[in-house]
Amino acid sequence: MQKQVIQWLRSDTAILWWLAFIKLMLHFLTNGQYGYHTDELYYMAAGDRLAWGYVEFPPLVAVLAHISHSLTGDSLFSIRLFPAIAGALLVFVTGLMTRELGGSRYAQFLAALLVIVSPYFLVMHTILTMNAFEPLIWTVCAYLILLALKYHRPRLWLLVGVLIGVGLLNKFSILFFGVSTLVGLWMTRRQVFTKKWIWLGLIAAIALAMPTVIWQIQHGLPFLEHQRAAALHSKKPFPASIIALLVQPLLMMHPLTTPIWLAGLFYFLKSKDGKPYRLLGWIFVITYGLFLLLQGKSYYLAPLFPTLFAGGAIAVDRWIWGRRRFRLLIPGVLAASTILFVMPMTLPILPIETLLRISSYYSSVYFVPDRAKVTITEREVPSPFRDMLGWEDSVAQVSQVYHQLPLKDQAQTAILSWRYADAGAIDFYGSRYGLPKGISGAHNFYFWGYQNNSGQSVISLGGDRDYLEQLFDQVEQVSTVTHNTVIGIKSYIPIYLCKDIKVPFNQSWPNFKAYFGYPVAFNQGTLR
Repeated sequence: MQKQVIQWLRSDTAILWWLAFIKLMLHFLTNGQYGYHTDELYYMAAGDRLAWGYVEFPPLVAVLAHISHSLTGDSLFSIRLFPAIAGALLVFVTGLMTRELGGSRYAQFLAALLVIVSPYFLVMHTILTMNAFEPLIWTVCAYLILLALKYHRPRLWLLVGVLIGVGLLNKFSILFFGVSTLVGLWMTRRQVFTKKWIWLGLIAAIALAMPTVIWQIQHGLPFLEHQRAAALHSKKPFPASIIALLVQPLLMMHPLTTPIWLAGLFYFLKSKDGKPYRLLGWIFVITYGLFLLLQGKSYYLAPLFPTLFAGGAIAVDRWIWGRRRFRLLIPGVLAASTILFVMPMTLPILPIETLLRISSYYSSVYFVPDRAKVTITEREVPSPFRDMLGWEDSVAQVSQVYHQLPLKDQAQTAILSWRYADAGAIDFYGSRYGLPKGISGAHNFYFWGYQNNSGQSVISLGGDRDYLEQLFDQVEQVSTVTHNTVIGIKSYIPIYLCKDIKVPFNQSWPNFKAYFGYPVAFNQGTLR
């Protein structure tokens, strides 16, 4: 028995589990720092109001938020438990894929290490977000496709379909992976379509996604409305969007990994050993092409890279075979550069004051504003940490305004937010400050309604004053959220006290629908 345990501890599988454990500990030991992320506040609000769909995302992340809260509470560690586990599993599955492709122990180790050092995965597996689970779902799909091709097991296509259906309950973008898989199969393995299993997989994916599709239809397809608003809000010139899709993946996956994943693409598309798995290379190419055509965001590509890491690790391993110096140098340089330059900017491991002091050194890489001429108290921390700061401070300042009102007015005063982040903060922290549940037209808060408020007295956190004056007879700015006491962020968010709504909420609520802090009617230049 003891001999078997020792043999297992020395096995390839044990090494992959150890690497997965390292990834898990990186997040377990750091994810309790700073504060809740913008999206986490929103997903926790959704977790308290479970449904088959939400404006811009399917229900899985809300279900996970609900489970986290129910089982372990609402601490940062609890809310970020599942993302950390997803990251560890991604490391393990990437190593398994490398093994099934014929990779040696070293290749498996290298591929798994590439996932650990990726700046994008370090960030995404720190916070509760759909993007924490998407890479794992895509990579497990790719692993099952690999097994189906290698062992001629067509029944696995049914399982691929089921997993794509689960992916559609997490994030709609897996649809691009599914389309690319079908097109790639038509190009490389057309005979698969003569078997029933791939059709059963397609039916399974559609069946799993159908409740969310029905919810979208019942609510007027808000996802498409949100996507149109997002395109207008963040629209870039065509060349800029293309350049971003070409350049930013180099940064997201760690610049030093670029030769390796490019070698992985070559492995799948051109090498003799990768010929049986050409499909995996075409999935990357077709998906990349679709995102280029549609000007998608660069991080949409991230779930594709673990598969390229697997192929690239094999290619690199064969190139350096017998060169012991390189076999030690490559992982050593990757680990050292990640610890020194990547982790401080992707994991919440430093005190905010220290982060502010060193962040200017990374500004050229992470697009942080120049800080050379400002004092530390005037600086802002880089993204994504900026989105973890100041939310409770905003609620506290709203609370001051609320509790300064006469008691008879407090009972009939609604708290309105125009951004989903502010609405989520009010929803989460409000009870600690004696505030009623807030209302908002932002994203899915719009469908949760105005909660029978009359609208005769409203505290508006943010919003356009000119627009508010179209909706209320009296609008007065009574305070401003500046975050002066919060190190690392600055803002100027007005707080308005609005009186005497011109048209009651039950008739005018559509006028409060907002994306990105701007009401839809305001963007359209008209009241609806």
